[in-house]
Amino acid sequence: MADYWVSQNRKYCDFCKCWITDNRPSVDFHEKGRRHQENVKKRLRSITKSSNQVQKDADKFDATLKQMEFAAMEAYRKDIETNGDLSSASIKQSLQGVPKKLWQEARTRAGKTYYHNIMTKETVSHPPPEGYMSLQEQREQAELETRKQLKEVEKYKRQEALLTMQERKQQEAEDQARQAREKLKERRVVDDLPAASCGPLLEPGKTDPYGKWHTVKEREFVDLQLPYQEQEYVEIPIEIEPEPVVKEFKEKVVESLGNGETSFKKRKIVGGAKRNTRQRLDDD
Repeated sequence: MADYWVSQNRKYCDFCKCWITDNRPSVDFHEKGRRHQENVKKRLRSITKSSNQVQKDADKFDATLKQMEFAAMEAYRKDIETNGDLSSASIKQSLQGVPKKLWQEARTRAGKTYYHNIMTKETVSHPPPEGYMSLQEQREQAELETRKQLKEVEKYKRQEALLTMQERKQQEAEDQARQAREKLKERRVVDDLPAASCGPLLEPGKTDPYGKWHTVKEREFVDLQLPYQEQEYVEIPIEIEPEPVVKEFKEKVVESLGNGETSFKKRKIVGGAKRNTRQRLDDD
């Protein structure tokens, strides 16, 4: 079957925002690079920062929602107390079991006890009838909140330690890859380059445009041990060109013109009126 050319697939790196060849060596070389490692660290830091901000927003929203629910529950409780009926009696009993205390006990420097409302910031010297939170209960609640905060701090520290460990492992892997590349460079054999050669220099003097004369060496005869074959003799016809005819020119020699008078004969014109020359009319 015929071979068809197939282009290599391309892979997009979301951390570096670039395309690379989708094969194992190219992907490993790119992921072990310093640029890719720094981009991964930046992405992890941004994710951690955004997750912390989201957690803070969620806690703030939960606190606001609890405050609204608490205010709505207090308003509903007051409505039930003022306008009680048979249906609200059971609801009132269920609400009484819920510890919703807005008043807290406090003491001055002199040792006097007073009570203040955490919602309205109101202060009274006598215990409120709807109940209050004593100092012991406030200490227990503070301890619970402290424990929660310590747990959150420990959780944050564990996350930081995990990120630090991951960064350390990535740095160690990058160092090992760099050392391996350096070893490969040391083992690489450099090919001996041929010595630089230059053309023959021309001898000074007159140069021949067609080159110099060289002695032709006769080649040694090599017997290929081929079967002997008689060659047929073919006679080539020879065409004989005829010799050119030599033309002979005769010469007429006049030895002498003589001692007599030289005269010229007048040309006789035959035809009379048909002559082409002019005829003089007057004999003058």
